[in-house]
Amino acid sequence: PLPSTRPGDTAAAAPSAPSAAAAFCSWLSGGGEAAPVGPFVDTHVHLEEVLQVARRHIAIPCLNKGYDELTEEELRHWRVLGWVRDGTQEQGGEDEEEAEPKAKRVNAIWERKWWELLPEEREAAEWLGYEAEAWNRSMWLLPRSASWADLAEPMKQRLIALGEGEDTWDQWEYGDTGGGSLTFDANDLRQWDALTSKEQVAAAALGFSERLWNSEEMADLELTIRELFGPHFEGCITQGCDLDSLEPAMTLAKAHPKVFVSFGCHPKSAWAYSEKLEQRLIECARDCGSKTVAWGEFGLDYSHPHYGRLAANRRKQKDVFARQLQVAVSLGYPLVVHSRAADRDTLRMMRRWVPRDWKVHIHSFRGSVQFMELLLAEYCNAYIGLPGIVTMADPDARELCRRCPLERLVLETDAPYLPLAGYYFSHPGLIPDIIRTVADLKGRSAEDVATVIRRNARAVYGI
Repeated sequence: PLPSTRPGDTAAAAPSAPSAAAAFCSWLSGGGEAAPVGPFVDTHVHLEEVLQVARRHIAIPCLNKGYDELTEEELRHWRVLGWVRDGTQEQGGEDEEEAEPKAKRVNAIWERKWWELLPEEREAAEWLGYEAEAWNRSMWLLPRSASWADLAEPMKQRLIALGEGEDTWDQWEYGDTGGGSLTFDANDLRQWDALTSKEQVAAAALGFSERLWNSEEMADLELTIRELFGPHFEGCITQGCDLDSLEPAMTLAKAHPKVFVSFGCHPKSAWAYSEKLEQRLIECARDCGSKTVAWGEFGLDYSHPHYGRLAANRRKQKDVFARQLQVAVSLGYPLVVHSRAADRDTLRMMRRWVPRDWKVHIHSFRGSVQFMELLLAEYCNAYIGLPGIVTMADPDARELCRRCPLERLVLETDAPYLPLAGYYFSHPGLIPDIIRTVADLKGRSAEDVATVIRRNARAVYGI
């Protein structure tokens, strides 16, 4: 396996490491490599978590297999861990007399092979971004942690064609179909201590240690950049946006010339903002010197179906957003703004606190076209961040891409969180896929788009 490191460690690579990494990269790309489009930068990534996911999948080869590729022994361990539901689930609990959980309605369509789908089912699957390989390997290309009520109507209609409804969708956990298909381990968020002894034995048999399971190990940074991100990768901006990510982000930025960093307090962590945290953010930014290229991500997020509606939560977020806008502008940093279901308040507060010529990156933009047009009209150095969702059959993202001037776009993966069509694991090396999609939607060559997008990243971040 690829040597694991803690942030800051300098472990030497074993002779087999490059081949292990190369095999993993080949698996991710389906064994092929598209023609290069030119140099690129990922303007928004959570690099620590990308390296954690990569480490797990390199160290545990069976995580890279489809359901039909698992050996009998691997399948038995997966059942114990609850990663496979196929009607022969082996309980991982301590108490053998424990009552069976309440049965869930299983949508059997997800268990069919691509060639078994009816024409209307296949059409719906293609609209959602699937093709034969992704479908047969049970890749998760759909929104994560979104309830049925949160889904857009066009997506609901395609899911209904595939047998889904509110009852089946809302009982899923991060892509677990509840049937015979696998759920990739990156979605098992339990800590090692939360596993039963039987589950720990199964995890150990697959190759997990406690540290590896708890995502305390990362793939080697240098090898990952070389083998996974590719030769045309020129940089990425990792985020230190909460208490847990500050130290790793700072360490990674110092560890490699192509890793830059942004520090701020994410709106979902606004509850933790204090004078002490603010001072720590400033210290981290200064400590990284020229590698600190922005303040963020920070902003407003009203998207949660319950907490997003609470007046107290919104007031706290607005107070923290206002404070950080003042800090960032006073320190001279470009802004990385996170705005979800908060178009009006985001624009109102920017108008009050942000100079009209300030550099602003509206990260993973999911607002309205009207909001986008107002931002671009009022802020001459504002750029719209377009993530990999545009590669999927997402009508809002595609319309946004068509309407936004290319000269005001920057591309990002927001890896490992946001998906790209055809991949279960997002990472900075997939920016060229986004470039090709933008080129198709804009009717321009991929090389031309890559040149403009690269220039835009340089304009905002100086990279």
